Amino acid sequence: MALWDGLLFGMLLQLSVGPVCLAILQRSIRCGFSSAWKMIAGVALVDAFYMAGAIGGLSLLLQVAWVKQVVLIGGAVILAWFGVNSMRSKAMDETGEDEREGSEMREPSSFLYGLSLTLANPLTILFWSGVFGSMMATQHLPSLSRVLLFAGGCLLSTLLFLGFVALLGNAVRQYLVPKWLTRLNRLVGICFIAFALILLQKGLTV
Repeated sequence: MALWDGLLFGMLLQLSVGPVCLAILQRSIRCGFSSAWKMIAGVALVDAFYMAGAIGGLSLLLQVAWVKQVVLIGGAVILAWFGVNSMRSKAMDETGEDEREGSEMREPSSFLYGLSLTLANPLTILFWSGVFGSMMATQHLPSLSRVLLFAGGCLLSTLLFLGFVALLGNAVRQYLVPKWLTRLNRLVGICFIAFALILLQKGLTV
């Protein structure tokens, strides 16, 4: 069944932890499961948008070298910006324990954060364009309905896996003191910048 195939394929993809997964974990620890789930909704919406674009032929445009280069370098710059912002976060070092529960109010919109972070990650659009572009070209799934079911399975895997990550973060947040939250912010920031450097290198060698 195409839906099941998409679910299994998506779960295999999720094993490759990227900046979005780390950001979900960070948001869940800082603000709780509800906030992280809103972020996951933004991630899934962008994934659906990219999948629809890939099915509609976006993969052809991304085969143009300069377009791919712009996507990679632009994504690298934005991810680096997210990384710097994360490293500068104080994570309540100078606040009391009572203010932790209200931290979500001081955070940017979780949904918009998930939306913008996923839009800024060029590996997402390049990956889905490659997957669905190959399917449409080889007619491995010739029926449009089966292609859509496969895409639905991939989206379901995103919701399930990232939902589990959010639950994990929510479970451990009560045990982390502020200094560890600050270190988490810095670690996530470093990872974002590392991903950005990798993307920049790929963009410069296209």
